[in-house]
Amino acid sequence: MDTGMIIIVAVAVIFILFFILSYNKMKKQEVNVENAFSDLDAFLMKRVDQLDNLVQTARVATDKEMEVLKDVTALRAGVMNAPNINEKIKAHNTLQQEMPSIMMNMESYPEIQFNENYLHIQRSINNIEEQIQAARRNFNAHTGKYNQLISTFPRNLIAGAFGFTKKPMFETPPEKRENVDMKALFDR
Repeated sequence: MDTGMIIIVAVAVIFILFFILSYNKMKKQEVNVENAFSDLDAFLMKRVDQLDNLVQTARVATDKEMEVLKDVTALRAGVMNAPNINEKIKAHNTLQQEMPSIMMNMESYPEIQFNENYLHIQRSINNIEEQIQAARRNFNAHTGKYNQLISTFPRNLIAGAFGFTKKPMFETPPEKRENVDMKALFDR
């Protein structure tokens, strides 16, 4: 074999090896994103279940309190009926956005506020919210790595050829990034 042929074979082997390693790396990272979302989804569903417990505990409420329960139930149904990751993220963002208002409304009613079961569930929801934040950070870290991996040259060519697409990040809605208007909260 002459030197030219050896160089061509060596370049081909290097190219094939890079191709295989790149594909496997993208696939592994995609699996990591899916696993991180599964963990996050478990916490999100745990929150939904706790909200269901909250609804059951507060069933003895008055008509005004029932309005709050209907809002919680509607938000819960939105989460439960979301058909895909994008819709689940959107539904959970809506739920997260409404949580402070729901909690404040529930605290307005002493019959519910001082119910020991309600207080226990409220503490549990606060704990779950902290777990959700940690799981979101983990999901977003894996998603960011994956999106970066499939977006950089030359792997973006391999990613495009095999249908690897960017994954959505779990972002905080813009209205949640604003400072809380305490006066408005107390004027309700």
